[in-house]
Amino acid sequence: MLKVLYVKIQRFRSIMDMHFEVNSRNNLVAFCGQNNVGKTNVLRAINVFFNPDHYNQQTDIPTLKNATWGGSVHPKIEITFFDNKNNIYYCIIRDFKPNKDDLFSLSGFKYKGSSKRKLGKENIKPKDLESILNKFSFIYIESINTVIPNLINGISQDVLTLQFDKTRFSNNKKALKEAYDTYVDGLQEILNVFSNDISSTFKNFKENWKVAFHVPKSSDRFRDLISDDVSLQIEDNGSKGIDDKGSGLQRLAHILMEFEAADRIISKKDVIICIDEPDIYLHEGLQKKLKSFIDEKTKKMQVFYTTHSKIFIDTYKLENTVLLSCKYFEQFVTRKNKIIDVIETLKIDIDTEEGYEKICDHLGIEKDNYEVLEKHNILVEGMSDKKYIEELARFFNIECKNIIPANGANNIEKYLDFYNSYYKNNSVYKPKIKIILDNDNKGREVYKKVSSKNYQYLDTVFVLQDNFKGDANKQLEKNNTNNEIEDLLYPELICHLMNVVLNKKGLVSLDEKTVCSQCNKKSFSANGILSICEHIKNDKNPDNGNDIVFTSSSNSTNNIKESMAGLMKIEGNKKLISLIEECDKKYPHVRKTLKNILEF
Repeated sequence: MLKVLYVKIQRFRSIMDMHFEVNSRNNLVAFCGQNNVGKTNVLRAINVFFNPDHYNQQTDIPTLKNATWGGSVHPKIEITFFDNKNNIYYCIIRDFKPNKDDLFSLSGFKYKGSSKRKLGKENIKPKDLESILNKFSFIYIESINTVIPNLINGISQDVLTLQFDKTRFSNNKKALKEAYDTYVDGLQEILNVFSNDISSTFKNFKENWKVAFHVPKSSDRFRDLISDDVSLQIEDNGSKGIDDKGSGLQRLAHILMEFEAADRIISKKDVIICIDEPDIYLHEGLQKKLKSFIDEKTKKMQVFYTTHSKIFIDTYKLENTVLLSCKYFEQFVTRKNKIIDVIETLKIDIDTEEGYEKICDHLGIEKDNYEVLEKHNILVEGMSDKKYIEELARFFNIECKNIIPANGANNIEKYLDFYNSYYKNNSVYKPKIKIILDNDNKGREVYKKVSSKNYQYLDTVFVLQDNFKGDANKQLEKNNTNNEIEDLLYPELICHLMNVVLNKKGLVSLDEKTVCSQCNKKSFSANGILSICEHIKNDKNPDNGNDIVFTSSSNSTNNIKESMAGLMKIEGNKKLISLIEECDKKYPHVRKTLKNILEF
């Protein structure tokens, strides 16, 4: 398999001089960056390299060069290919400066060794250069202008001709007509086989999609039939015509068809596909399916694409990810006696610290600052506290800080002592910590110890004195209250989460009204909602209620509490969303306290 390993683009549209290397382990190359920085121009450059007849001097020469016409003006594109079977590198250069015959120059050389260490460098003869390029089938899918007849015409040349015996279709127009008249039914049959093969692919994206081609029974010329009269149909219990589908589905159909057609010529040629914004018009679910589909296809072909979607970028390893930016400037052009606006595309080196910062900002990747603590941190007793606070913060669109579970109030001091020692001599980085403690015996004990020590980075020690209504016992001295994070939350919400757990164990559910009624009574509320629910649960399940325990400090109980917190996944959950919205109206104190917890 021949692979692209290196691309250098000079003087093409917004690109003055840029190059990038491709890691051969990965056949997928993604170009990302803000709008209008020149991502599409990279794919256009690769396209005119393979299809020089697509070159347009008026638009493809950079604006500044077109205006000044000074120095080197015409585009030059260099691509290095690697033949892994024979361990040979081919460097091919296409110079778009016309020669005396008005043709573009094609030159190149080959070598062994490695891309860095070029051994036995040898010029390649012109006819051999064309022979190398003819080993490729290059497909360019633009972000706009999906022309189905052109797509079908391409399929006819690349696929159908391989499935028919060559003697049936010669280049002679008369022979084509005779062949068509004789084999029109065979053509429909072959198209049916092709459409049946690829319908399964389409159904992975839309269950009710079915691809079909319709061949009319009369045509003067075979090529006219293919390019103009054959219609692509996608059946989805609605209209069949591709033009009747939305932009996203038309675009998806085009991409899938190109890949499926390429699949059928991969045994004859090496395939390179360039796609401008495969994510455009597609919702997140279809984007994920398409990305998985393309990943599978790249086992046998190289794919280059531009994208604005994180789904289409390897954010984990950033392998073959090219970040583009640009600079804007004005230039006075003497030749035209005016100032022109110039945009120049730039490649950002993401291996540098500045480049790493830029791609993290662009992709929303959390930067690695090599610090144990972030700028603002909240230390909580357990994982349940972390999950509840984070989920509600997201729901109410409150900025959430770095929440660290200490796995028990007993460990709070150990964490603080470690952080104090770690940052003791650091005069530059000054993180802050807020501690959230349960309003129970252990929490109050830890509060006294921590408050008496001088931790330089400690912001606040917050004890959960308030319940969901804001009227819990606020005295830290002589206090018998046993309130935890669950008591700050809405009782209806806690009851709902507990019932999910109980139902899974086949136990009788709690009655929401009974739970809420007892939570409003001071004699019960001091013990906390978990204790209230424990008693009600055992009354409802006298024989097997102890199968699940909400109130002890054992590991099994902590697991139950964490399971409850884990069930609080609000995003897209209509039941939880509706429940929290109603509770927010009844108990506004919860949101107010949450903001207070998260503020520094």
